[in-house]
Amino acid sequence: MLPPDHHSLECQLYFDGLSESWEANYGSDGSMAYRLRALVEELKQRVRIGGRILDFGSGAGDIAARCGQEGYKVDGIDPSVKMVERAKSRFSLEGVDFISCADTLKLPFADETFDGVVASSVFEYVSRPQEHLRELRRVCKDGGYQLLTVPNMGHPIRWVEAAEKRLLGSIRGRLPRTWRAREEYLALSVNRYSVRKWKKLLARAGWIEIAMKARFAPLRLVVVKKGATSVASSAKPV
Repeated sequence: MLPPDHHSLECQLYFDGLSESWEANYGSDGSMAYRLRALVEELKQRVRIGGRILDFGSGAGDIAARCGQEGYKVDGIDPSVKMVERAKSRFSLEGVDFISCADTLKLPFADETFDGVVASSVFEYVSRPQEHLRELRRVCKDGGYQLLTVPNMGHPIRWVEAAEKRLLGSIRGRLPRTWRAREEYLALSVNRYSVRKWKKLLARAGWIEIAMKARFAPLRLVVVKKGATSVASSAKPV
């Protein structure tokens, strides 16, 4: 196994540090609570109950567990060992398994294992996003779906974040502790692409676009279906 690149290692360390608090985002008053219901609703429109789902970047396990409660068989995978440990300690549901994987470009699953893939706010952080999209396509069955959320760059909050990133990055060494986490998040969230570029990445990785919605305000919900093998095999990285 090749070692992860520097950016991937920084992301692992960042999310390791959040492993004990991340679940609060999915609490009743959490900023991500709405995603649980909305993602499962969308998934149920695409993938039959009882199908096998990969939660790519499963974090503390909330989305994987909700999918499992709805009747799906779920594998949650995350490069953060501490996030996976936290997910295992919180959820012991039949048919829901969590594993850590440092090299997410070499997933420990056979070709065409999953009926569907969920990747909630993962692709803004990954290195080599097109190659990750291809790897997820490999483990997805023919006709299977992927649901992913990506930053909606048309939303005003993203304009503010771009300005914050420039400002905080310029004074990184002098930031008070309360601002360091914010600066670190903005520095690691590297894949903030236009709709056009996301469409190109997905198409060249062999995914067929079904829907691209600004359903989550600062996030776009993207629904894609596994396309023809020849498309993915001939495509070059963007």
